[in-house]
Amino acid sequence: MGNLIIPGETALSGRIYKEWLAHQGLDGLTPESVNAAPVGLRNVRNMCFLNAILQSMYFTPMLRRNLALACESVVVKDEWLIALRQLFAELDSSRTSKACVAATRMASLIQAASTNGEFQHGEQADAHEAFMLLISKLLEGCIAARGLSVTEKEQIEQSSLIGHIFGMSLSQSVSCKTCGDKSVRSRAEYCFCVTCPVDAGGRHRKIDVKDLLMTYTQEEHINEWKCDKCFHPGCVRQAGIAHPPNILMVHISRPQQGWTSQVTFERELAIQCDAASYRKMRYLIYAVIVYRSMGTNGGHYFAFVRSGRGQSEQWYLADDDEIRSVSWAEVQREEPFMLLYEARKVIPPIATDSEQRLLEEERLQQARLEEEARAQEALQMRKAEAAEVACRQVEPPTARQLEKQRRLEKEEVLAKKLHEHEDPYTPATELSSTTAGSEGRSRQEDHPWPARLRTERAMEFNRWSIFHSCHCSLPPAEFSDGLEDDALHCM
Repeated sequence: MGNLIIPGETALSGRIYKEWLAHQGLDGLTPESVNAAPVGLRNVRNMCFLNAILQSMYFTPMLRRNLALACESVVVKDEWLIALRQLFAELDSSRTSKACVAATRMASLIQAASTNGEFQHGEQADAHEAFMLLISKLLEGCIAARGLSVTEKEQIEQSSLIGHIFGMSLSQSVSCKTCGDKSVRSRAEYCFCVTCPVDAGGRHRKIDVKDLLMTYTQEEHINEWKCDKCFHPGCVRQAGIAHPPNILMVHISRPQQGWTSQVTFERELAIQCDAASYRKMRYLIYAVIVYRSMGTNGGHYFAFVRSGRGQSEQWYLADDDEIRSVSWAEVQREEPFMLLYEARKVIPPIATDSEQRLLEEERLQQARLEEEARAQEALQMRKAEAAEVACRQVEPPTARQLEKQRRLEKEEVLAKKLHEHEDPYTPATELSSTTAGSEGRSRQEDHPWPARLRTERAMEFNRWSIFHSCHCSLPPAEFSDGLEDDALHCM
């Protein structure tokens, strides 16, 4: 994706995490579920809330798979991620021996992270608060938060290994009833919190969890609100899910006073989303955390977890060190404190605003490089064409061209010879001296030959006249070349 750096990115977040998913072949791949019974966890001084959380996390298929591969293939230094991975490995190895495991390292970490002592040994604690603290610490181990704004930190967290599993974006829109002006805001969340309504009549009414989720997304009319544009009162406010999670956690809050309705749930859950790509998401339940009140003595947390899927599905009760198989009907009879669902279709991690800007910059840079490459290619083509033309101009003549040139030279020589033989002035011409002199002068003056040739022709004619009248016995070969000697040789 390029060499540009996005602030906050690590090997477990942002583009690097997406590239790691692609390299591991995990894009869109649904992880296999745990096909074995859970291993018991010892309750060390009222840490039942932590045991219920850890059992639910162990049976989260996507978390177990991605965390194990990440610890094997990249350098993981965060103590929370390492401790969770080590606990999962210890649970795997203890399955054959059926020995209970003590999550002492995770307990120590969560106690040290406690801000007001709510997770100390022997103290009653809220499982939902502990779950959110654990998620936040795991998120911190996936990113480099220094120097990031709140929005940048939220987005880089959602693009991380933990955010990809549990993170979602909840939206809230406000529309003016008069002018229709609409504003939309979104925030990152890792648990869907709904409130169970009070049963005023005490008739133990039942309400399904999907109805509670629909209540959250219902329109709310607020007459006290005032528009900033038209200054008229009244608006419609509506909440929704902008980006759905891969693991949907639903926390059901109950009032301290009064009777509440019984919350029911089914194996499957469908939710409506704002995103065009995920209009309706389908989820399958795999864990239920239950809180059973004990009056003034506090309460107790335990979990139901699912092994396998479909026909091989089997539910188990994980109550600290007690492990036993149960039916789905037994699970449904309990009052849920938290419900955990896995998406049937894996959702890719979100792209942060910084990543989208960077992708746009890289796209423009790639377009510029391609344009430069095309221009360079066109320039090379023009140079090649010019070189080809120059090569054709200086290449040696062909055999046909040479033959034609020789033929033209021969014709030129022949034409010159013919021109010489066509001289109209010859010695045999019988003319009077006067006529010959004037005729000869006029012909010599008008003759196109050069003066040197005319002189040579005159000398040859004089010699011919001398030897024609000579009667001596001296051979012509011994005659002198000089005209004066030739004229006196026989006297």
